[in-house]
Amino acid sequence: MHRSNSDVTLGEGVPGDGTPPSSSLVGSGDCELHRDYGSLSSIEKGPGPPRTRAHSHEEPRAGSPAARRFWDPLVLLGLTGDEVWEGDGQGCGTTMPEQDRGEEPPKFPPQIWVRQLAHYDVQSILFDPGEAAWCQGSAGRRVRNITTGASAASAGPAPTPVPEEPDPGDGKDGPLVLSCPHFRNEIGGEEEGGLGQRQEAGGGAGQLPNAAVSVLEEPRESYPTRGSRTTHCIEYADLGASYYRKYFYGKEHQNFFGVDERLGAVAVSLRREEKEKEGASLQYNYRLILRTSELRTLRGSVLEEALPPTARSPAARGLSPKKLLEHVLPDLNLQGLRLASNSPKVPETLLKLDEQGVSFQRKVGVLYCRAGQGSEEEMYNNEGAGPPFQEFLELLGQHIQLRGFTKYRAQLDTKTDSTGTHSLYTTYQDYEIMFHVSTMLPYTPNNRQQLLRKRHIGNDIVTIIFQEPGAQPFTPRTIRSHFQHVFIIVRAHEPCTERTTYSVAVSRTKDIPLFGPPIPAGHRFPRTPVFRDFLLAKAINAENAAERSGKFHAMATRTRQEYLQDLARSHATTTSLEASSSRLPLLSLGAKRKERAKGAKAWELQSAGALVWSVRARDGDRAAPELPCLLGISAEFLVLIEAKGKRVIFNCSCRDMLAWTYSDCGLDLYYGSGDYISVRLPDGQGDEVKDIVNRLQLVTRGCETRELTLLRNGLGQLGFQVDSEGFVTDVERFTFAEKAGLQPGARLVRVCERALPGLSHAQTTELLRTAKKVTITMVPPDENGKPRRSFSELYVKSLQEKRRSDSPAREPLQMAGGPGPEGELRPATLQLLRSLSLQDGPPHSLAEERTEFLRSHILPPPVTPSSSHPGHPLCCECPHLLQLLGSLPSFMPFFLLPCLPLPSAVLSEAGESLEEEWDSISNLATTCNSILEALSKEGEQQIPRLHHEWECHRSRSLSEKVSHLESMLKKLQEDLQQEQAAKAALQAEVQSLRQNNQRLQQEQESAAARLSQVTRLLCGSPSQSL
Repeated sequence: MHRSNSDVTLGEGVPGDGTPPSSSLVGSGDCELHRDYGSLSSIEKGPGPPRTRAHSHEEPRAGSPAARRFWDPLVLLGLTGDEVWEGDGQGCGTTMPEQDRGEEPPKFPPQIWVRQLAHYDVQSILFDPGEAAWCQGSAGRRVRNITTGASAASAGPAPTPVPEEPDPGDGKDGPLVLSCPHFRNEIGGEEEGGLGQRQEAGGGAGQLPNAAVSVLEEPRESYPTRGSRTTHCIEYADLGASYYRKYFYGKEHQNFFGVDERLGAVAVSLRREEKEKEGASLQYNYRLILRTSELRTLRGSVLEEALPPTARSPAARGLSPKKLLEHVLPDLNLQGLRLASNSPKVPETLLKLDEQGVSFQRKVGVLYCRAGQGSEEEMYNNEGAGPPFQEFLELLGQHIQLRGFTKYRAQLDTKTDSTGTHSLYTTYQDYEIMFHVSTMLPYTPNNRQQLLRKRHIGNDIVTIIFQEPGAQPFTPRTIRSHFQHVFIIVRAHEPCTERTTYSVAVSRTKDIPLFGPPIPAGHRFPRTPVFRDFLLAKAINAENAAERSGKFHAMATRTRQEYLQDLARSHATTTSLEASSSRLPLLSLGAKRKERAKGAKAWELQSAGALVWSVRARDGDRAAPELPCLLGISAEFLVLIEAKGKRVIFNCSCRDMLAWTYSDCGLDLYYGSGDYISVRLPDGQGDEVKDIVNRLQLVTRGCETRELTLLRNGLGQLGFQVDSEGFVTDVERFTFAEKAGLQPGARLVRVCERALPGLSHAQTTELLRTAKKVTITMVPPDENGKPRRSFSELYVKSLQEKRRSDSPAREPLQMAGGPGPEGELRPATLQLLRSLSLQDGPPHSLAEERTEFLRSHILPPPVTPSSSHPGHPLCCECPHLLQLLGSLPSFMPFFLLPCLPLPSAVLSEAGESLEEEWDSISNLATTCNSILEALSKEGEQQIPRLHHEWECHRSRSLSEKVSHLESMLKKLQEDLQQEQAAKAALQAEVQSLRQNNQRLQQEQESAAARLSQVTRLLCGSPSQSL
């Protein structure tokens, strides 16, 4: 988002006309200007004449044809509108007329959009053309320029025509921060408001915080949490802003620009895409974007088969843009739309317009507060950093030299060192963060205001206040800045020791919503990278949330209006909507036409985006009031959006949906570990309930629950057993429970009208044992007879099993019994080896060969060749090989040892006269040595790398571990095949050696026989002569 450098640009326009404010009015007129230090751009307007001030509260003309909800979004939100910049930051900066205050909110939110429209993200559901009409109507009215940011905490109440009660603050005082007017503190223990239970702080396993939910059409894995050691999510990020870039940019589509009398300048983008369905049938999807002066954008899609027959055309090329817009946007004035020009600037401008608020670069101020200090002047005048502050900065980021720095510089000088020589820089997830550290910015000895430092930190929305032990509690009263809206206070405890910890608090302006990650009550963070991730996520979310406040909302609205007016004025042709094209184009018009899918009822239920219903919702097992909400169900998410606050109060992945119970006017939705919420539709909406159930059947794995009333037998028993998680483990035969339909594997979610997650196992057992009338609500097992569990439960269960399996030993391939001659591998390792089935060799020997091979790379050999075989040929011919094997005893292959004594035994019986045999055996030994050396070197390289890779990937997610294990198994199979081939070659050489031994033995026996015969002859001659 491109922010203006002057507060005067807010709401400065010519009263009465319909043009947006012009920057040429800055400094003109009869208003007095003065500068409040704390920001180079903090220019305020002094009070002007009464007539000028009256325009800031000018009411619409009585004869205006627009309904009240089209010009007053505060009534639509159900807010009081006491302050100009108050509320949730979604308004356009005006007070609500007196006669409209105190109106009761509607029982059910109005159903604005047609049912066939599937929304891409949350803010598309929140888009309201009535609010856009009001923003356009208020563009020409002068809005009073009030003090914002930290300056509002110390400024007195501004003179207003209607007396306003001063804001006292929230009364939350702590050791780190004090309560302050116009600010809200977070000191620990605050929880995100909404429906449903939280299994952990910040959401259950796999559950996103409500403020982090954005895109609904795409799966949860697309959210940018990759590369983080923790599960901190980025909140209040408009991830749907890339909708045009992803589905329109660079593809054939149509753009229309124009000016609507109610909505002002608008820009519409349309595209027809082709989706393959079953067989040869096709499914066509229309994607559209509607941009108005409101910051929210309508992004959605409509299936062609879901449109009514009157809107559809029998032609194969689809609908005309006019018919599509007439059905989806009936309130839009189509007469004023004109086809956009073919200029390449058009798609580029639309990208800038849609991604106006998307930035992955953040600048954060850091102020140093020594012991005993507390004022802004004292913090700015700390010339150098003490050891505790240096220690904190080393954890926070990387010290970089500014001269020549090529990455994000955050307005720091990287050429002449005018803003200092060094700074602090880091990255987190997809974000670049540059810190404006007070002690690294230029210090001016004779200037107590330190403007060279204040010009940067005073323009940062988020500021970190680092406090040494003994520092005074921080209060925004001491800060003079219109841009500093969020202060994150960090206090060090026992700094520069091994026990260093940090406590955190937050002070934010009252129009900024609560943001995460939540601060645990009374928690101190150790000096670890986990704390760094927490702090960086907190700072990024703080700025994202601050951009929803009134000041920055109004600045972004003004920039958006200028973009839209430029498009309508400079890049629109004279071609009207009717004359532009009779049909939306397809990329493959020249391709062979395939068979069109036949129309069917409720085609919109198959949309990937979110379909919306108007409901009232409450927590299922809690005495909480019903809230008017919008229920959105996409192919990936189920969300509930509060109509009054326009915020997500409940989200659940479709994979976590367990079951539902529905009636004529409402549903109970069970999710996660068995919690549930209740939604109610207006009376007479039975068809809508059926549509919701049909939608759930398509996008979830859940099913309908069954309610049973169980009777006891003569002994007072119910005839079934249930475990601590609520799963039925056993049902006795021929009992009332079996006759009622209860079966093993069923899951109890309610017992005697009480939700099971809110009961302990003892309480559940007591209810089942003592209740006079036992009624249960159960979830039947799946089609395989297994209990139904949510994805989050399965994920947590897998992590628990992994921790239990890793508890006996740290190394995955380490033996449980330790090294020894009879050491056995762990069962998991044996199972792994059995799964590596090779198709070579006899089946019965595969496991033994693989186990023997792996054991040879893990166990040290009990003997070495040099000690057990002193006369071994390896000792004589290859001493270098023995040195290699001596240095690597743990990698010596055991399957070679039985073959080694054979040559030495043969040689011990051979005589020295057989030189040819010696040469033959020596050559054979050299060949065996080379093979053994190759095997040893390969084992030396492979096994440590295997252990190292396994250890590096232990902390990865379950899906990554599975994929890595598959690749590792494939690699191990290839290595085993290579080893088996080498072993076969070695066995062939050994067989040749045995043949040579047999030949030598035969020749030796023959020589011995001849020698004996000669000896007898020689010995027999003398006797005969005697």
